[in-house]
Amino acid sequence: MVSALGGALDSFWQACREGRSGLRENPAASPLPVATIAPAAEFTGKIQDFGPLDDVKKKAIRKGSKLMAREIQMGVAAAQLALESAQTRDFYPSRRFGVSFASDFVVTTPQELTDAVAACRVSKEGVSSLDLNEWPLKGLTKMTPLWQLKYLTNMSASHITIYNALYGPAYDVTNREASFGAALAEAVETIKRGAADAMIVGATGTRLQSYRFVDAYKYGEISEEALRANGGNGVVPCRPFDARRCGSIPGEGAAALVIESVDSARERGATIYAEVLGGVYRASIRHASDLGGVGRSLASNRDSLREAYATSLRAIVAKFGLRPEEIGHINAAARGDANLDAAEALALRDVFGDACDSIPVVSLSGHIGNPGAGCGAIQTVASILALENDELFPTLGYEEPDESFRVNVSREGGVKPGASFLKLCGNTLGQTSAVYLRKYVG
Repeated sequence: MVSALGGALDSFWQACREGRSGLRENPAASPLPVATIAPAAEFTGKIQDFGPLDDVKKKAIRKGSKLMAREIQMGVAAAQLALESAQTRDFYPSRRFGVSFASDFVVTTPQELTDAVAACRVSKEGVSSLDLNEWPLKGLTKMTPLWQLKYLTNMSASHITIYNALYGPAYDVTNREASFGAALAEAVETIKRGAADAMIVGATGTRLQSYRFVDAYKYGEISEEALRANGGNGVVPCRPFDARRCGSIPGEGAAALVIESVDSARERGATIYAEVLGGVYRASIRHASDLGGVGRSLASNRDSLREAYATSLRAIVAKFGLRPEEIGHINAAARGDANLDAAEALALRDVFGDACDSIPVVSLSGHIGNPGAGCGAIQTVASILALENDELFPTLGYEEPDESFRVNVSREGGVKPGASFLKLCGNTLGQTSAVYLRKYVG
């Protein structure tokens, strides 16, 4: 993985269980008007970040990384590290190994456009403006060749398949924070129906790129407290499920898993971290007129978001015939958002009723902020490690319960994770996903 808590599994897990946060004070030189961020500070984008590589692959990735936005670099790095760890490459034929990779929509940077826009500026009577009629001859010619390839959402999957000669099914999922659950669910079904023997599944995202930050701010996702504190007042915490929550902390990161059938994993003597049963993806979208007019998020109110989460929960319960006592813990999407956190908690109560009082719920947002589409993948890894270590990590930032809902938030370390978990993913547009994993018993 690539995260605000680093990428090595051992050190990442230690940071999680000890309640260490990857949130940092935003440098004064940053263009983002927010005091606190969760950067993947260890990730430089240099070739050493992509793990052990032979000379041919090293040369290809070093060259290709010049055509990758930072979040695509993070995604490719996480995938390469996962493939190296899994040691599956020589076991499966190329055409039986696929990719299912998720991302946010990937946005160009202002710097890519500066020279081109400047070339199209005209001044008339002392007023400067942009003349788009000049764009074909003066603006476009100033753009870096192949610049668009850096920002296509399918480029993570594309680079991964090319560098590793993976010719099986390939999917690109772009549903913001709901992406990873959908990508993992699709990958599981691909193996189950016999279309592939193994899949690399992952997600990458950022809220630290300027346009992605603006987009998150537009939908009211950024912590208002962090915005007010901009100016050297220290690190502002993220408060998932807490009564004082006021928004998420922007972050970045990526993670990837290799999945295969249990029979094949046994045959090749693989290290099995967990068994993934599968997942679901759902959406609950209401017309803008129902929410107060065009221009607002299509799922900006609590009731619509609650419906979205409940729809995915009911679908996964029905798919696997789950009983509440079969769920060891729930890894929530909660990231300190006033509406999303409440909607998720209320949906859990809608589906599981009073059983919610006995199912531990955790959120990793206090540790890693909100890395956009990458959050679901990183959080899933955290819960897999919790199963392996038989211990839940604490939910950082949760101190004062919200009296408008009841959920069993695990705020202290040492709580037992059970033998399975549900991972919920969701975004402000009413898209949600859920996956169910359990501890592997040979």
